[in-house]
Amino acid sequence: MESRSKKARRSESVAARSSSSLFMDMESRSKKARRSESVAARSSSSLFIDMESRSKKARRSESVAARSHVPPDILLSNILPRLSFKSLTRFESVCKSWRALITEDSLFAADQSLHPSPASSGFVYLGSSGLEFLSAPGTPVGVPRPSLEIPFHAYSLKLVASTNGLLCCLIRAPASNFFNDGGPCFNLLYVLNPATRESHLVPAAQSHSSFFIGLAFDPSNSPSRYALVCLRRCHGVIEGCLKTQHWFHVFSSETREWVVSSQTVLVDDFVSGEPTAVFAGGVLYWDCISYLIWFDPSKDLAGRTPLPEDPSSAGVHWIGVWEGRVTCTQAWDGEVEVFVMTNGNGSSGNWVRRHRASFEAMVGGNPEVFAKFCHPMRLRSGRLWDRLISRWFLRPLALDGGDKLYIALKPIAWMPNEKERVLCYDLRTGEMTSISDGIRLIPFEDRVFSYHNSMVRLPELCSEAVNTTTS
Repeated sequence: MESRSKKARRSESVAARSSSSLFMDMESRSKKARRSESVAARSSSSLFIDMESRSKKARRSESVAARSHVPPDILLSNILPRLSFKSLTRFESVCKSWRALITEDSLFAADQSLHPSPASSGFVYLGSSGLEFLSAPGTPVGVPRPSLEIPFHAYSLKLVASTNGLLCCLIRAPASNFFNDGGPCFNLLYVLNPATRESHLVPAAQSHSSFFIGLAFDPSNSPSRYALVCLRRCHGVIEGCLKTQHWFHVFSSETREWVVSSQTVLVDDFVSGEPTAVFAGGVLYWDCISYLIWFDPSKDLAGRTPLPEDPSSAGVHWIGVWEGRVTCTQAWDGEVEVFVMTNGNGSSGNWVRRHRASFEAMVGGNPEVFAKFCHPMRLRSGRLWDRLISRWFLRPLALDGGDKLYIALKPIAWMPNEKERVLCYDLRTGEMTSISDGIRLIPFEDRVFSYHNSMVRLPELCSEAVNTTTS
């Protein structure tokens, strides 16, 4: 009986252990189940979050797409015309309607010409290899090739005008043909659009050594025609005073002939030099040193207007164009002032100062630009401006867009064939940028002209005119 009792206790102990093991196994399975449920819940939550994130991204993409959609009329009328000519030629293949707009629509071409892109602006000058173009770094895409090959030797050319994308040059006659005053004879005018590579020759009104040509071209009002105006002058004594009389020869691309205007301007002054002309607001202006002579070819009106400051106090000055208004930039005594004519054109306009800056401030605010080519000066004591002008001759070249002043620097010990460095100073921000390490202008032809390319087609002349094509 005792033996049976022991066996019974052992059986109960085994049963208890089995029951405990079964309970532990069930508990373990329950924990695994809970862990699986937790993992599943987390996976479900992660999937939900991921789906929600994707939904948010999709909504953001839709929102960005909605915001980035530009109405066709805005794109065609406000964006495309502000691109450079070279960029527009790349977009001709987008669709047939764009190609027709870019290549055939004269109004679109006129709009593009009047709203120049910064990438298509700069200046043009006559270099040893022909017409040279220069613009700020990073913006050469819209400017023609740095050098434009033309079918004439550079030394037989004289660049005289740049207006809304068109250029005008004088062509010298053979070297043996000179006038009594020693000046070379000019008997042809060369009008061209460097962007479209169109050009033609126009016989001059008279062969003469002194040609002061203005080019009038307004693509917004008359894209199919232009006018060349030759300012003539003579000096004489009238009523005991030395006076200068001005008159005008006008060539129209429509009539293809030269006519003499009935307008004359008599000035109580003796004027020498070669006045440069600009076209602004439908009026041509010639810079005659102490005043401006103006002529309106569409109305056949002429007159004179004073400069904004007494020219006797100014070292140098030149005129330009900004947003259809004539500008006058004066530099003297280490300062530069930019004036803009407002409230009319011709004699009715008023001069308003737009900018004033000192060369010393330009240099002092941008020492890193000048340090690139003035390394030895950093080792000396004294102000940077004083050290600069003791070694370098600084002269303004041109004004672009009313705010960007191009400046040329050359060593004081300058040789005739040595190049000049070109800088660009932003009169609004005070930032100076290096444009070129060196340009070389034709001797005695140191004038530069503001330029922006234009897709306006060069108005055609009759068959009597000599047509040429630039390469």
